[in-house]
Amino acid sequence: MIVIDGWLSLPLPALILILAAFYGASALMLIRLSFGPTAGPWVRSFRGVVAPFFGAIVIIFSILVGFLASDVWDRNRRAAATVRGEGANLISLHALAAALGTPHIAIDRAIRAYATAVIDREWPRMEYGEAAPEAEAAQDALLQTVAQSDFAALGNTALDRLLLDTALRVREARGDRLAFSSDFSENFKWTCVLLMGLMAQISLAAVHLDEARAQIAAMVIFTGSIVLVVGLIAAHEGPFQPSIGISPGPIAKLLDIVPDS
Repeated sequence: MIVIDGWLSLPLPALILILAAFYGASALMLIRLSFGPTAGPWVRSFRGVVAPFFGAIVIIFSILVGFLASDVWDRNRRAAATVRGEGANLISLHALAAALGTPHIAIDRAIRAYATAVIDREWPRMEYGEAAPEAEAAQDALLQTVAQSDFAALGNTALDRLLLDTALRVREARGDRLAFSSDFSENFKWTCVLLMGLMAQISLAAVHLDEARAQIAAMVIFTGSIVLVVGLIAAHEGPFQPSIGISPGPIAKLLDIVPDS
C-alpha cells in the first residue's frame, strides 16, 4: 500500500509522531464512544466481557509483531554483515596488492576511488534503494585495474587469481548491499500489525466499561507500549535509512589504511 510505504519512508521523528497520532486518536475515540453522552449508554450495555479476552487478542498481536520484528532484525543483521564483508574484501585486496610491490599503486588508487564514491555518492542514495552511477563506474574501474595487472606473467598465477577473486567478491558484496537497501517487509505484514494493534485497543476498551478512569489509564499505558514497540521496528525497517541506519564505517576505515597516492 502506498500509505504504508510513504509512512515508512518518513524521517524518524515524523514516523513516530504519525504513529502516536494514529493510535492516540483511536484511543480517544474509543474512550469517547464508551463514556460519551450519545453512544456511551449503548456501548456500556456490552459490559461483562472478561479480562482474558483482551489477553487472547494481545497474544495474537504479539505473535504478529514478533514475526515482523524478526524479519526486520534479520535483514538489518545481514545488511550489516554485507557492509563489513565489503570493507574486509577491500582491505584484503589492498594487502594482497601491496605484497606484490610497485604495481599495487594503481590498484590502491582504484580502491580509494571506489570507497570515496560509495561513501560520498552512493550511501545517501541507498536511503531510497538506489545505486550511484559514480560507484558503478568506480567498481568497473577497480575490476579493470585488477584484471589488467597481469601478475600471472610475472610467475604469480595463483596470486593473480586470488586478486581477481577478491575484487569480484567486492562486486558481489556491493550487489548484496544494494539489494538490502531496496528490500522492505511486505505491506501486508505491516497492515496486519497495525490493524491488530487497533483491535487490541478495542478489546481493552471492551473489558473496561465499568469505570472511565480505569479505561483511560489502561488505554494510555497500552497505547504508549504500542507506539514504542511498533515505532522501534518501523525505525529499523530500512537498513540504510538515517538516522539509525547502518553506517559506512567499515568502508570508510579503508581510507585511513590505503595511502592517498
